[in-house]
Amino acid sequence: MYADAKTDSKSLEFIGKRSSDYRDALSGYANAWRSDIACMKRFLKPAPGERVLEVGAGNGYFSTAIAECVGPDGLLVASDPSIEQLSGLESDSAYGNVRVVPASADTLDIDFYDFDAIWSRGAIHHVTDKTSAFTRFADLTRPGGRLVIADIFAGTPLARYFDSFIARSCSTGHEVAFLSREFAESLCTLTGWSQPAFHEVITPWEFERREDIGVFLQLLFSATPDFSAEDCFEAADRFLSVSETASGWALMWPMTVMTATFPAHG
Repeated sequence: MYADAKTDSKSLEFIGKRSSDYRDALSGYANAWRSDIACMKRFLKPAPGERVLEVGAGNGYFSTAIAECVGPDGLLVASDPSIEQLSGLESDSAYGNVRVVPASADTLDIDFYDFDAIWSRGAIHHVTDKTSAFTRFADLTRPGGRLVIADIFAGTPLARYFDSFIARSCSTGHEVAFLSREFAESLCTLTGWSQPAFHEVITPWEFERREDIGVFLQLLFSATPDFSAEDCFEAADRFLSVSETASGWALMWPMTVMTATFPAHG
C-alpha cells in the first residue's frame, strides 16, 4: 500500500527512512487499522483455497490477514516494487502460503496467474500507467475473478487532504494521480472488466489518546522535521474528522472501494 510503481526510478519511495517510519507507525499502533481489516474482508471476501494477488502490499499489514483467510490450500502473492518492508513475510506465514514478488502494478511481471481475486489498498493512485495496470490485472485473473481496489479518488475530502497537506509534509513528496470514477469506469471497459461498483467507506482509525493520532500520521507519512505531530493532527482534523470515543479517540478515514469482475466468457 502507498507504493511507488516507478521501479525504474533511481530511488523508490518506500525505502530507508520512509520505509522504517511506515513500519514503526503500524508496529507501534497495531490496532489502529482493525476496521480496515474488516473492510477488506467485507469487500474482498477471501475464501479458503483461493489464489489472491495483492498489489502494493506495503509492509504486509493486509497480507497476513488475507493469507489466514485463504488457508493452507490457498495462495497469497504480495507484490510491491519496494519489498524492503515485506522482509520475513514468507517465512513468518502460518501456512507457508505467501509469496513476495518485487513488481510494479503497471508491469506485474510475475510467475503466477489464474487469480481468484486481486486486492489493492492505497496504491493505485501512485501508478503512472493505469491502463497497463488494469490490463495486467485482467491477464492474471481467471474468468469470474474479482478486482477490489480501496483507494483515494479524485474530488473527495481525502484527496484534498493529501494534495493540500501530505504533498507538502511527506519527506518523499506525494505527487500522484487520483482515479476518478469516470476514468475507472473507462479503464474497466477498455481492459475487459465489468462495470465497476463504487462504495464510499469510512473506517475509524482508533487510538487511546488524542496525541497518538498526530504521532501515527507523522510516522505513517514520514513528515519532515518542519511538521510536528500536532501539525499532522490539525491537518487531519481540518480535512477529515476526529472524535472522542468511549474507549479513546478515532480518526475517521474515508476511502472509495471499487469492485469489478472479470467476465466468464462462453
